[in-house]
Amino acid sequence: MTKRILMIHAGGLLAKSLADQLTNQGFDVDTVVSIEQADQRLIEQTVDLVLFDAPSLAIAPAIVCQAVRARSADCPIVVLGIDRSDEAAVMGAGANVCLAKPYRFSGLLQRLQEQLRAADGGGEMPIGNFRLHPVARHLVDASGRRIHLTEKEAAILTYLHRAGSRVVPRDELLGEVWGYSSAVSTHTVETHIYRLRRKLVDESGEESPLATTGGGYRLN
Repeated sequence: MTKRILMIHAGGLLAKSLADQLTNQGFDVDTVVSIEQADQRLIEQTVDLVLFDAPSLAIAPAIVCQAVRARSADCPIVVLGIDRSDEAAVMGAGANVCLAKPYRFSGLLQRLQEQLRAADGGGEMPIGNFRLHPVARHLVDASGRRIHLTEKEAAILTYLHRAGSRVVPRDELLGEVWGYSSAVSTHTVETHIYRLRRKLVDESGEESPLATTGGGYRLN
């Protein structure tokens, strides 16, 4: 099935060029120039992914993300041209991917495909007394409370969930989530696991479903 990308880009010829490239890759691209038009499209039609160019819009990118999330809790959001100083705020507002300029089209295409695959298989995942929404990157507990996750935290829980009852070694988790980057170590994994265990304690006080076993991790 053809995937529909809603592109928010006020860049004229630049927007047309990017839309043409995406169309040539088999996507159905609908381009709008404002957040108001984007909001209307999200009401009127099904959108598989939202892509927007931050520098071309006269509005803070975090506000754009919040507006999209208000209409669609699970639609992936990919942001182009984001300043590194703004990345944390934009990810916190609901973006799934931020790409700084310059970027290669092949790299953008890869990230779009990753997000669309995740969305296709990214329905709710039960984790103990919680439900994980991997694309929107949040947990919902039994009372309906929403708990925000970082991109890495959501990726860790998704990978562990797919591993079932198998214990996933630290090195494997590091390779799958971080890609064995020289900038990270197993200590990075342990830090993220510690933060996740604190988030995975519901209001009833039940033990976290994220267990550390024999140098690895699994979900109970």
